[in-house]
Amino acid sequence: KPILTAELTGKTAGGDRQAERQSITTLLFRAFFQQLFIDGFFHADPHPGNVFYLEDGRIALLDCGMVGKLDPRTQATLTEMILAVVSLDAQRCSQLTMQLATPVKPINLARLEADYDRLLRRYYSRNLSEINFSQVFYEVLQAARKNNLRWPSNLGLYAKALANSEGLGRKFNPDVNLLDEVRPLATDLFRQQLVGEDPLQALLRTTLELKNLTLQSPRRFEFLLDRLSSETFRWNLSLKDLDGLRLTIDDSANRLSFSILVGSLIMGAAIITSNQQTIQLYWVSISLFIAASFIGLWLIVSILRSGRLRS
Repeated sequence: KPILTAELTGKTAGGDRQAERQSITTLLFRAFFQQLFIDGFFHADPHPGNVFYLEDGRIALLDCGMVGKLDPRTQATLTEMILAVVSLDAQRCSQLTMQLATPVKPINLARLEADYDRLLRRYYSRNLSEINFSQVFYEVLQAARKNNLRWPSNLGLYAKALANSEGLGRKFNPDVNLLDEVRPLATDLFRQQLVGEDPLQALLRTTLELKNLTLQSPRRFEFLLDRLSSETFRWNLSLKDLDGLRLTIDDSANRLSFSILVGSLIMGAAIITSNQQTIQLYWVSISLFIAASFIGLWLIVSILRSGRLRS
């Protein structure tokens, strides 16, 4: 049978003084930053009814029915994404987006970077305390969706938790600076990025990857040399946006062919007419002139309908 477990918490109405509000806000942010950026397992619905300040100076999180989990790779990439948003680096944001999101259609990376640059440019002259980073992060997600990129499903909970925690902190202390709160965790974040939770395991994993690379590189190089020496090596070069050029060349070639055909019919009919000696040759020349006229008329109509003669 399902069992409901409850625990009585002794909440208190703190935050009467500015210093106390600052300490509570710092505690709240560090609790959620620890979950989001280091632990990878977080409370996804931190609204005011789910967060209590206890009498002993701790934060209690209630209603853990909505939680999120991030794998180490996604967690590391998202951490870099937050730092790129903080530094308003559109190029890095677009690169990290391509690592996280799945393209639904062919992606124009230059267009994505331009959209990010246009989005982040609005915040260039603002003070850091005036920037709502969760809102900026949400706009970054939306810009990627407009560029035919699909984010992982757990990223919605991540954005929700980030937005709710920042909104709760600013509601309690409007003067809070998000960078000042995340800075004490910078050492742990960089350590997490470099070696993870277990340095020995990270070292062993890196050693195995280097060993595999060392063993595979000579084989791949030998395979490449064999392909080059056997003349079976092919380059597959794919250039984008050439369909229009190809169709234009095809149309021009077809019209040129028809023009040559019309000219040949007219010249043939003229030669036959100048040397005609029987009634049969006369009708042959007339038929050639009629055929040339119809083909020439069709060619002129097709050119006019395509609009190529318009200036």
